[in-house]
Amino acid sequence: MHFRDLMEERLPADWLAWLDEATGAAADQGAPLYLVGGSVRDLLLGRPTRDFDLVVEGDADKLADAIAERTSAEVMSRSQFGTVKLLMRWETLPGFAILDVATARSESYARPGALPEVARGTMEDDLARRDFSINAIAYPLHWGRDAGLLDPHYGLDDLMDGLVRTLHDGSFVDDATRIMRAVRYEQRLGFALEERTESLLRRDLPMLDTISPDRLGREFFLWFGEERFLAILARADSLGVLAAIHPALAGAGVAALEATAGVDERTYGPGVVLGLLVRSLSLSDGNAVIQRLRLRRGWASLVRAAIALRERLPEVAAAAGSASRLYDCLSPLDGSAVKAWSMAAPDARVREALAWYDDRLRYLKPVLKGKDLLALGVPQGPAVGAMMARLRYARLEGETNGSAEEAALVRRWLAEEGGRVGGGDAAIRSP
Repeated sequence: MHFRDLMEERLPADWLAWLDEATGAAADQGAPLYLVGGSVRDLLLGRPTRDFDLVVEGDADKLADAIAERTSAEVMSRSQFGTVKLLMRWETLPGFAILDVATARSESYARPGALPEVARGTMEDDLARRDFSINAIAYPLHWGRDAGLLDPHYGLDDLMDGLVRTLHDGSFVDDATRIMRAVRYEQRLGFALEERTESLLRRDLPMLDTISPDRLGREFFLWFGEERFLAILARADSLGVLAAIHPALAGAGVAALEATAGVDERTYGPGVVLGLLVRSLSLSDGNAVIQRLRLRRGWASLVRAAIALRERLPEVAAAAGSASRLYDCLSPLDGSAVKAWSMAAPDARVREALAWYDDRLRYLKPVLKGKDLLALGVPQGPAVGAMMARLRYARLEGETNGSAEEAALVRRWLAEEGGRVGGGDAAIRSP
């Protein structure tokens, strides 16, 4: 089967028409155009794709503008490396597709971990700069439907054998983020690292120190965007990648996989798994991981909450029989941290208490709304929030079970504390 036949079999007609428009725009400019990389790989594997990578032996900016003029595509961004990202939507199809148009280029690295220095090149140059052989296959769109694939690095053989293989022995030295990508592709595709590639990966783990925290963190969270992110973390752990990111993470990926064994994966997400990864760290190590990966504020708070909760486990055990005490102990903490410890705490009673809070207590709130409290005579202002807090605690302790009981309790509290129906300055105390 010609690759064009495969495209027609596996892509919607509108997408093919879009690629044909791009090919026509390149032909108008006398520029050879190629479909490359992951889009070729995924089409060959029968995997879904909405991202199409085009490489032109010409001017990517000029071609992208021409494609936008010929279609309804929108230019989203232009990069310093001569790549333009286009967004295409259709009324007849759900969602969208992304088209990356890049100028064929060669790359060189001034030092390990540095961003590449690029220069215009041929398609052969462009394929030679890529990370793995399975991503170094190109289809010449400008040659017509009978065109064969360009595969100078034997990526087709590796696709058939289910292998992830680097193109040269210095690949991970040039760009150590390829270490993290190797694990991601291996687990996403159900492949294995080619023997020499795995040896090079282990040899070059120290090169991760050459990567900036921003780039390292970006690759780390690309793991979490994968369907099999737990398997990726466990594999990265077994290869020593997590330990190379920070020594305190050694063993954390395998431990996270074990903690989630038998747990419905729909009940947890990346936040919970990150909590599982860091739960045994010291605060100083946790802060070091935050800096190492340049974690954003929310993720950093989660890391610190997971670590802090370890110190609170005895307090959780003591509060296990009291809903309000348990709420006081856990409500200031990130919910994902609580969920993580509910799966991994060593004491069964503590796990049950954490699960009770996570499943029920954290969601309990008064039935009455603020406007209801005002109608009952609670003064406008801070007193409303204080009364809502008291009602929450009443619900936690089982003192109320509906709006009528809550309203009766509010009236009683107001009467006891000298509040006047219709307003006033009644002192409403929090529990």
